[in-house]
Amino acid sequence: MRKVLGIVVSAGLASTAASADFVSLSASRDAAIYESPDGSLANGAGRYLFAGKNNQNRARRSLVRFDFAGAVPEGATITSVRLELNLSQGAGGASSVSLHRALAGWSAGASDPEDPEGSGTVAGAGDATWLFSNADGGGGGAAWQNAGGDFAGAASATTLTSAVGVYAWSSELLLQDVLGFLADPAANHGWFILGDESTIGSARRFDSSEGGALGGIGPRLVIEYTQVPAPGAMALLTCLGFMHRRRR
Repeated sequence: MRKVLGIVVSAGLASTAASADFVSLSASRDAAIYESPDGSLANGAGRYLFAGKNNQNRARRSLVRFDFAGAVPEGATITSVRLELNLSQGAGGASSVSLHRALAGWSAGASDPEDPEGSGTVAGAGDATWLFSNADGGGGGAAWQNAGGDFAGAASATTLTSAVGVYAWSSELLLQDVLGFLADPAANHGWFILGDESTIGSARRFDSSEGGALGGIGPRLVIEYTQVPAPGAMALLTCLGFMHRRRR
């Protein structure tokens, strides 16, 4: 009987131990914006995202957002997050790329520049641009408060990039961003992707979600979480432990 009881108690322990799980999310929206005095350039549906400065000393920035609805079970504890981007082209040696929490909503329109997409294309209605978070297609729209977009001054995470390949961004601040988005979905505007804008020719090119659908590797957010033990299993374990003590 003791042997059988020990097996049951062990099974109860296994069933109630918190287990680590992962979920990988694809971007729900992404876009690249191009420095221009009139905010007329966009890339809402192209294959690539850009960050840094091109050889003409013009900045390129990108935005990415993930939808967390239903991604993590209710009551689970998120322990870490990492954002992954595939660098498909870069020049000028090693260069840092940072994620900054976006402070305003934005849209990704249908603009799709011709390859290699580094110069963008004419913005249409619903595009995000250097001056507009949501362009109207006629030279106006909902404007950012600041040219180049509205984002937190402190980086949520920074990674040094060099050769082509998949890079990951992870930090306590990035985790806090995700926890904040889960607590207040209306605040989830995603992140800006910023390269080294102090150096000409530092621009990096990453695959967008559309690029991922065309054979590339689109942006991914990997969330690690632990499940809270079920109350019913915990009660069974307590009861079995009490019975075991009484028999002794």
